[in-house]
Amino acid sequence: MSSHCGVSRLSRSQFGCAGDNRSMDEKSDEQVTPEERQADDRPRWKRALRACFRPKPLMAAAMIVCAVILWPMVETNLPDLSQQPEYRLTASDIQINKPPHWVPHQFVEDAIERVGFPAEMSLLDKNLTLDMAKLFAQHPWVAEVKEVRKVSFPARLLVTLEYRRPVAMIEKRTGLYPVDARGVLLPKEDFSLSDTADYLTITGVRSSPPSVQGEVWNDSLVQGAARIAAVLQTEWQGLNLKAVTVPPRTTSEVKLNDAQFTLLTSTGSTILWGRAPGVQHDKELAVSQKIHRLKTYLADYGSFDAPSGPYEIDIRHWQQISRKQIPAARDANLPKENL
Repeated sequence: MSSHCGVSRLSRSQFGCAGDNRSMDEKSDEQVTPEERQADDRPRWKRALRACFRPKPLMAAAMIVCAVILWPMVETNLPDLSQQPEYRLTASDIQINKPPHWVPHQFVEDAIERVGFPAEMSLLDKNLTLDMAKLFAQHPWVAEVKEVRKVSFPARLLVTLEYRRPVAMIEKRTGLYPVDARGVLLPKEDFSLSDTADYLTITGVRSSPPSVQGEVWNDSLVQGAARIAAVLQTEWQGLNLKAVTVPPRTTSEVKLNDAQFTLLTSTGSTILWGRAPGVQHDKELAVSQKIHRLKTYLADYGSFDAPSGPYEIDIRHWQQISRKQIPAARDANLPKENL
């Protein structure tokens, strides 16, 4: 009996709770006002629009509008930091990667002066790195601008450059003109007379130099001779070479693929070198093969002129080196009565 009663009480309790919950839900539904029910039935965009006109969103919007209107007036009254000494730069504040010995010491100052750039500049100038990259790119000693980077403290610019390397001096009646391996004209005023002796000479050039330093010499024969000088730049002194001679022009336009170049030794012999490096031809020896032949000849004979030179030495053949006396030398060796 007691057990039954316990179950009965538990059941009543459960039903009672359920009844209470139902009563609470009904009460909650009764507390919702008609206006709120009508608002819930509105489209989403109307509810979102209504939310925008609440106090907090309106206040935020007002602050944004005020900032937009007032900022120009505030900005005009701010101090100009770009004119402060700690943000000003001169040529001494521009640090470049160490240039090779053939680039002049006043290189940075010269680069600024060439383009008429201001003597002072601001580190805060947003176009500064781009302007400095253009400035150095225009200098004839610069092959490529790798990087221009600002450093705030102390204020300075770090510039990384790839420099051009002179490989030869082109001989003209008006003087010697330095060029790099591509035939780009370099500043001749940066070379003393003793400096020019450190490079091979290119002779027989009939074209005029470019009007602007840093431009390629517009002559395929000059460009081909510059390539030869470049591959010989560590070898020519040991081989007693003096010059690269370009072939004579037979027409106004000479194709580099057909041009045959000659080397001149310091003692008067000539070496038939052949085509310029980079020219693709089935019967042309590789540069390394040609240099090896020159070294072998010197090792065998001790000189390009021994024993009865000077000679014209042909290293272009596939199998062997040939030579013949230069006519003037042959005539000089004949007895006088036979002249």
